[in-house]
Amino acid sequence: MQGPRVAPARPVRLAVRPRELIGREDLLAELGDLLDEPGPLPRLIGLYGLGGVGKTSLAVELAYRRLSGYGLVWQFAAEDPTTMSAGFAELATLLGIRELGDPADPVAQVHAALADRDDRWLLLFDNATDAQAIRHALPPAGDGHVLVTSRSAHWPRAIGVEVPVLDGRAAAALLMARTGDDDADAAARAAAELGALPLALEQAAAYLAATGWSVRDYLRLLRERRADLLARGRPWGYDMSVASTWTLAFERLRDTDPEAITLLRILSCLAPDAIPITLLMSAQERPPAFPDLEVGALVGALVGALYGDDLAVGDAIAALRRYSLVGSPAGGVISVHRLVQAVTLDQLSDDERKLWRSAAAALVEAVLPERPDEVSTWPVYAVLLAHGRAALDTSGPGMRKIVNYLGASGDYVTAATVQGQIREDALRRLGPEHPDTLTAGADLAKWTGHAGNPLGARDMLATLVPIRLRVSGAEHPDTLSVQEALADWTGQAGDPIAARDMCAVLLPVRERVSGPDNSDALRLGQDLGFWTGQAGDPASARDRYAALLPRMARVWGAEHPDTLAAKNQYARWLGEAGDTEAARDMFRELVSVYERVSGLDHPDALWVLAGLAWWTGQAGDAAAARDLHAELLPIRERVSGPEHHASLVTWVNLAYWTGQAGDPVAARDHVAALLPIRQRKFGPEHFDTLIAQENLAHWTGEAGDAADAAGQYAALLLLAERVLGPESSLVEKARTELAAWTARTDEHS
Repeated sequence: MQGPRVAPARPVRLAVRPRELIGREDLLAELGDLLDEPGPLPRLIGLYGLGGVGKTSLAVELAYRRLSGYGLVWQFAAEDPTTMSAGFAELATLLGIRELGDPADPVAQVHAALADRDDRWLLLFDNATDAQAIRHALPPAGDGHVLVTSRSAHWPRAIGVEVPVLDGRAAAALLMARTGDDDADAAARAAAELGALPLALEQAAAYLAATGWSVRDYLRLLRERRADLLARGRPWGYDMSVASTWTLAFERLRDTDPEAITLLRILSCLAPDAIPITLLMSAQERPPAFPDLEVGALVGALVGALYGDDLAVGDAIAALRRYSLVGSPAGGVISVHRLVQAVTLDQLSDDERKLWRSAAAALVEAVLPERPDEVSTWPVYAVLLAHGRAALDTSGPGMRKIVNYLGASGDYVTAATVQGQIREDALRRLGPEHPDTLTAGADLAKWTGHAGNPLGARDMLATLVPIRLRVSGAEHPDTLSVQEALADWTGQAGDPIAARDMCAVLLPVRERVSGPDNSDALRLGQDLGFWTGQAGDPASARDRYAALLPRMARVWGAEHPDTLAAKNQYARWLGEAGDTEAARDMFRELVSVYERVSGLDHPDALWVLAGLAWWTGQAGDAAAARDLHAELLPIRERVSGPEHHASLVTWVNLAYWTGQAGDPVAARDHVAALLPIRQRKFGPEHFDTLIAQENLAHWTGEAGDAADAAGQYAALLLLAERVLGPESSLVEKARTELAAWTARTDEHS
């Protein structure tokens, strides 16, 4: 006769301990603290997150670290109810409370045994479908801890802990540790491409170990053959590859929640982070033009079924959250891991991907504001910028709006970058002499100049002019526009005399072709006046603006923005010609007009306020000029942003008048704080950066350090000569100031 079954002293079942979990120490400590919090037992924690993020590894590692504190540790495979029930039966048998063929519920038997134990225990339910699926399996009583891992994000806030991807530094460190490759730059880039997902990193390391390749080799292949590479490699501690780990979720969603798959495909065509889903899917006055040909009709119908239906969109998000395929939605914004996007799109044919991208582009296009130059639209553009760049057709109107927003908001470098992509696309599709290619080239020259390379802008336009002449003819409006732009950037590149002379030649042609009161002719007349003043003849510039203003008022109206802008320039040249008090008074009058017409928060009004502040100083009251600039700066920063070109100019002028008012040390400190911002935002060779560098050198000397001022001017002279050429006015000033401060240094040595 067989004696009674004896339960083992310490039942333990755990998966093999994972390799070192790089980058997870803080999370492991947090989980340990949560388990040890005082309160009712059993203590429950639900670890949830994207498949492959390492939830099981975390739970198993936590169990091993705390193993000595438990009298029983048991891990259940919780995805399938039958398998989980078998696990309970096995544990009950091991505990000596269940016989072969016992009809009793093994879950209830284990629960009773756990409630009766004197020692602490730990149960780990791995890969549960969701919280509801395992409620019956959770022990109701006993001195124990319960860890549940799940892809479902639907957990009560008090017990749910989301497992994020690794931070970038830890992800790169993991890749280097697993491969032995110390190429930190390649590791960081590869980790970013893999979205810092532990499964992807481990899979990459396993593949590199098998092939003997370097991380840099892998990075190159990842960019060329991503789908193939994500299916290769057997990572330690994982049963599936990145390519297969979400397959079951996709298949289930296709059967149960097709709208969720529709939404996921749209989200996969956008940038991965901060997707404004509420904005994109809310019905607009200008509805999106979804694809409407062949298969495109189906895509449009699928997206259209969600569009404008907040409830349907919410249900689709909830379905995706059951598998953590999207991040937690907050404030109408949602995120998707970049590899989820990649695998989602890799399941589609090339034609299908084009159609889904077209649908995503239509959603973005529908919510882009019509006036990217208006400050009030900038918050919407800022939210949509990354998604527009990801989804929009390079040749479409939406991308042109984005470029104009970037330029209007002061991000000239990115504007030039995106415009360069537009020009390359036009060149590839249409050839070098197509009008659209030439227009894209002219726009690229403009943003290149604003980004700090006026010489480059001038040279681009000089190359375009003969092509325009040949393609469109000498008196075509587009030809004249390119020549006018060439004149402007010739002046901006440091040759105002040539710019003036070019404008003088073009003006009669433009007036004959377009009419003397045409807007382009009037603006060219302004350019002629401006470059006349810049060439050293402010009185003639003043007189030209005085003659233009009545025509502008007749054509546009006395308070049209362009008329007021011309009055701004007239006031400036009035002051430059010697009548500083009249300039100040005219700016004061203009402030009153803008206060009535647009409000003083309008960007154009802020330029007029800046003019009033400047000419108040020039009229002899430096302290008042300083105070006016100090009042203006926070307003300009609020309206345009603290790093907008206009804000930085205001800061420079505040520094200038602070110094003129008798405090050169404060002026120096202002510019010293400003210069790194300009260097970071515009680059070290941008004209405005060089101006700030000159200001710093000047106020350093005025603050009492002649030797340092001389050293700064020497460095500036070398840089400015290379960037702007030896004839530039800034180069001449640097040369003169270098001699002056060197002489002062010699006097005191």
